[in-house]
Amino acid sequence: MKAVRKLRKGKGNIELVDVPKPEIRLRDILMKVWAAGVCGSDLNIEDDTHFYRAPVTIGHEYSGIVEEVGRDVKKVKVGDKIVADIEAPEGWLGVEIDGSYAEYMRIPEVVIHKCPSDMDLDAAALCEPVAASIHCFQERNTINAGDFVVVIGPGPMGILAVQFARLRGARKIVLVGLRSDEQRLKIGKKIGADKVFYCEDCSLQEIMEMSEGGADFVADCAGTGSGTQFAIDVARPANTGQGGRGKITLVAMWGKPITLNLDKVSMKQLDFKGSWSWNGPETWDRAINLLYGGFINYKDMITST
Repeated sequence: MKAVRKLRKGKGNIELVDVPKPEIRLRDILMKVWAAGVCGSDLNIEDDTHFYRAPVTIGHEYSGIVEEVGRDVKKVKVGDKIVADIEAPEGWLGVEIDGSYAEYMRIPEVVIHKCPSDMDLDAAALCEPVAASIHCFQERNTINAGDFVVVIGPGPMGILAVQFARLRGARKIVLVGLRSDEQRLKIGKKIGADKVFYCEDCSLQEIMEMSEGGADFVADCAGTGSGTQFAIDVARPANTGQGGRGKITLVAMWGKPITLNLDKVSMKQLDFKGSWSWNGPETWDRAINLLYGGFINYKDMITST
């Protein structure tokens, strides 16, 4: 079968190659891959700025159908629709263990989540980034009803941040991106952003005035030094008292050291949190329910198949 693999250390070194069909063990399943998304961390692996174990088939955002089950598997049967947590006991799927950029994939039963039989597998393929979004915006940090929200970066996580802010009852949502992101910004506007700005001519003062003093919640989904600095600058200050009026969640990865002026984090008493992964299986169950229930517009997020 065909697979996209990081063959060895170093920048690049990713090729489409022929590999044997995976063999499963007693508590594994063999999944026929239906769909697989491209994560920013896959690009970081290509650039050699993210950990991995080569050689490895990359890809960790996926959905599929059970093709074969090991003798001791109890959770699913052949024909079931599934997704899976990437953090398997023996390593991360698509990072340290062969992932979803292939025709078939071996998955340990312990990380599998069964989807409803009538769930669209295109929707299911977004379960991993939706689970990460739940963790970012509900488990690690919280968008509250009535918040003024700024999202920096209109990639998949940024588009999900816009949708999650709308679900959480944000009063206004601003999405910021580059001119080269025009199509993504249009999608962001369609799925819930009240206003979009180009970074090249975005006025910090204009957003400060719109928000009447700064954003209550900022999602930094861009992975650039300038984007993170803008997040700090645009967040609502609390110069006295207990602080915490402006919250920033860091979703992206930068892939290299960046330089920031952090004085405002202290002076504005900002809550500044990173977010990675999810709480556990319950986060994945919530992600499946959100997508299955139609609460997330996934169709406009799928721009190429």
